[in-house]
Amino acid sequence: MPGLVKWNDIVSVQALCGIMNTPAHIRWKIGSAPNHAIVRSHLMHCNVILNILKEFDSKILFIYRDLRDVAVSHARWVMKEERIFLHKVYKQQKDFDDHLMSSILGVPVGSPFGSNVSQPDIGQDFARWKGWIYEPTALAVKFEDLVGERGESSEEIRLQTIEKIANFLELNLTPQQIDKRFSSHMMNPAESHTFVKGGQGRRGGWRAKFNPQHKEAFKRVAGDVLIELGYEQDMNW
Repeated sequence: MPGLVKWNDIVSVQALCGIMNTPAHIRWKIGSAPNHAIVRSHLMHCNVILNILKEFDSKILFIYRDLRDVAVSHARWVMKEERIFLHKVYKQQKDFDDHLMSSILGVPVGSPFGSNVSQPDIGQDFARWKGWIYEPTALAVKFEDLVGERGESSEEIRLQTIEKIANFLELNLTPQQIDKRFSSHMMNPAESHTFVKGGQGRRGGWRAKFNPQHKEAFKRVAGDVLIELGYEQDMNW
């Protein structure tokens, strides 16, 4: 985006080791970014975070995705990132089916025996972030619309979504400039820290990984969220 600065860091409510960051740390981290920086973050929706972002006159862009694809991406990321607090737990499991089930149902304290780490199920976890979709000061967009044809969306919708973001950020870009800068062939998905070669990164990739047990577990903990977000009409998937 013209006029914006790329900042190679991420602000999160939780460190890779599992420790929750304090509001003071999050305020310091955001404040350390240069002016007009694009600050990547994993920050839950709450008044504390909202007030910190207001302090820095931040524009809030929330990108959300089909949670079934999120579960697959999360399971892959935990196995890829050795520093994440869940890595050793997943490492003890038999195969990717077990990893995926843990990313859906979460990891209770004491599982495996003696473990002090935990992770909520994917429905509980997303509840912390969902408020950004309804936050009047934020712009919420679907990941699938941003990736165009790879997201089972059209290139037209992709460019319209980017135009919406540019307008929200008060950048003066014409549709012609957006088309030139942000057409799909300009994308490099490998720049994402959760990118996995062969993962494809498109909507519906979960179908190749979910077995009937995964589907049943997901419907139980987050099926209603899929309907609310517009990814399913009912539970018959």
